[in-house]
Amino acid sequence: MRNGKRFNLGGLFILAGVVIILSLVLPSQFWWFMLAAALICFGIWLNRCR
Repeated sequence: MRNGKRFNLGGLFILAGVVIILSLVLPSQFWWFMLAAALICFGIWLNRCR
């Protein structure tokens, strides 16, 4: 049985692990850039979907 919520939860855990590993390696300025890029992408997605 495949459950959509189980897949989403597993994907969330994998993503969280990747973010933790990258946060140990990359400098803090990179994360501010990623936050800004994510906010821009989220704004574009909201404008297109709504």
